[in-house]
Amino acid sequence: HFSDSIKVYNAGINGNNTADLLTRITKDVFQRSPGVVILMIGTNDMLNKRNMLSLKEYENNYRQLILQLKQKATVILMTIPPVNSPYIIKRKPELNFKANGPQKRVDSANTLIKKIATENKCVLLDLHQVLMACGGSDEQMNSLFQNEANSGIPDGVHPTANGYRVIATAVYGTISGLQMPLKEVLCLGDSITFGYNVKGAGTSDGESYPALLQKMLNHD
Repeated sequence: HFSDSIKVYNAGINGNNTADLLTRITKDVFQRSPGVVILMIGTNDMLNKRNMLSLKEYENNYRQLILQLKQKATVILMTIPPVNSPYIIKRKPELNFKANGPQKRVDSANTLIKKIATENKCVLLDLHQVLMACGGSDEQMNSLFQNEANSGIPDGVHPTANGYRVIATAVYGTISGLQMPLKEVLCLGDSITFGYNVKGAGTSDGESYPALLQKMLNHD
């Protein structure tokens, strides 16, 4: 057991894209001094009509974020989760996606994240691959993503409590692999980090992945 407990900060905000993170990085990250920052961002950049960016803008912002974060902390980059394309197309027909359009946008972002991770020698957790191996985002009751069967909503983007458990476990494994002394970990991102529609959303208590990660890191 660590003599001082490890604090995990939930710095996820609903609807955020890379541009939003750049505007709040000083306040939400650098005013604390986390040894590790876990970054998962891109779902809104790719799919949220209000916050959508071109792939080029997304790349520029993402590179800026990494440059700043790397100076202060060890950075773990996560690819963004799979989505249920039919749900998204139903909600946002005006985005006029072709068949499988939403997932294609997600895949483009993830290709970029992997490339940037390699170039910047950042630790990469391919979360998309982990979640796809667990069935991805579908309409089954046991899906790791909120859907009509398990949550009563055609969501398809946000994890369930079980989904967050899988994410936290994957992150815990990645952090353990770093073998470094830790006091503070900061989870930076959007509603997927925030814990949309699960207990303790926006905090480090409850069912979001930062909350579960804090429990795991402080466990005997």
